[in-house]
Amino acid sequence: MAKTSQEIETEFIEGIKKQTGKSLGDWMSHLKTTGLSKRNELLNWLKENEGFRHQDASLLAGIYVNGGKPVYAKSSDLLENQFNKKEHLRPLYDKLMEKILKTLPETRVEAKKTYVSLNAKREYAAIGIKSKEIRLAIDLEGEPDGGKFVKQTGIGCMPRISHMVKLTEISQITNDLLENTAIAFVKMK
Repeated sequence: MAKTSQEIETEFIEGIKKQTGKSLGDWMSHLKTTGLSKRNELLNWLKENEGFRHQDASLLAGIYVNGGKPVYAKSSDLLENQFNKKEHLRPLYDKLMEKILKTLPETRVEAKKTYVSLNAKREYAAIGIKSKEIRLAIDLEGEPDGGKFVKQTGIGCMPRISHMVKLTEISQITNDLLENTAIAFVKMK
């Protein structure tokens, strides 16, 4: 089984001192002296000046830009962070997840940094938690017709997740919405 991004990052952090001779804290201090602040600038600097491989440079630059904290936190922390200043949407999210998992119990749920991924063999839907709404995006055929579903935007998931509905209240979680979600799930199964 392939390692998750969190597992790869954790192994990197645990082994950085042995691999480089410097602790993570030492690297954070060293990177600060470069005056660089953008991830890609730091990544390139680490590769060119410190001899890092691309993946390791990417991990270290990402941690630095994230304030010295791991980017790939525990899934539960990632989810909780998405509700920061949006706690009023938690009951709507919980009801949506309850209904989706009741309809599609084989769904694997994975909180990402900016959205929640719903997976069968691969991602078939995504949930974005915005300040005033929850966006449920699903992988359906064709272009959104402008009715209930619109073109997916602002979630950060895979581009094939094409259709999106904006939810602001529990009554919008209809059987029709769950049936469309099931159609996307079956495509990915």
